[in-house]
Amino acid sequence: MVSTESIRPISTNRLIKKVQEKAFDYDMLAIKRIMCQYDGPQEKASFRANLKSEKDRQILLTISKINIPLARLYLTHDSVKMVNYLKKEYLEEGYDFLSDIVHMDLDFHLVQSIISNDAFSYYDDPRSNDFKEFVSYADSGMYILQSVKNRKLDKIERKGKEEKIDRYLKKMDGDEFIVQHLYIDPQTFKIRKITLDDQTNDRKVTVNFSEFVTVGRQLYPGDISIRFENAEKDLSMQIKLSKFSTGKDQSFNFNIPDKYSRMN
Repeated sequence: MVSTESIRPISTNRLIKKVQEKAFDYDMLAIKRIMCQYDGPQEKASFRANLKSEKDRQILLTISKINIPLARLYLTHDSVKMVNYLKKEYLEEGYDFLSDIVHMDLDFHLVQSIISNDAFSYYDDPRSNDFKEFVSYADSGMYILQSVKNRKLDKIERKGKEEKIDRYLKKMDGDEFIVQHLYIDPQTFKIRKITLDDQTNDRKVTVNFSEFVTVGRQLYPGDISIRFENAEKDLSMQIKLSKFSTGKDQSFNFNIPDKYSRMN
């Protein structure tokens, strides 16, 4: 671990640019071996998966156990499709379906950014630059990108001005107050950790990236851990990845069998 004192100061814009430059760049990406361990409040499960992604177009995830396909998940910009082979059911929805599972708003851009180990702003606003309100600083040997709204609120809370807090939240047009942090390795500029802290609804998502391996001439995380926390339940997923390919001959076959019924 690099000490905080040894990290050279860097501007927020330059830090974002460096992270984006070091994000895993691809036209096609296949991860042929994914080992998953799920731990929920009522059950634990392990399964295998493989993933194919065509940048900016589509993502296909196949889940299996003992080499038997259990389900397929197909993502595009505007739709989420899933086939459950065990129950002979299918689903065609928007991203609300996935968002309800993880208790956070998801879209194609956010999922692809995580796959690419790229910087993203949860406050994606077409009216302004995605990272306009972010600040950067160094802590515990890492560069950190942080949504500046959190710092503003901290100052307000320290002064004990509850009315000012209310006015500040109203200025956000009623949006949920979510604090975002990106923890960045100062040597490789790869994202090592992401946190999304929904302070309005008391829930949090933490994603850790580790065990980076060389794929072509780039680095890609071989281990990803995800934790979803809220007042009702905590969920975690431990994911180990290997057998990467960036060949352009990937197929994205996704078919819904005629006799399958739509999920309620």
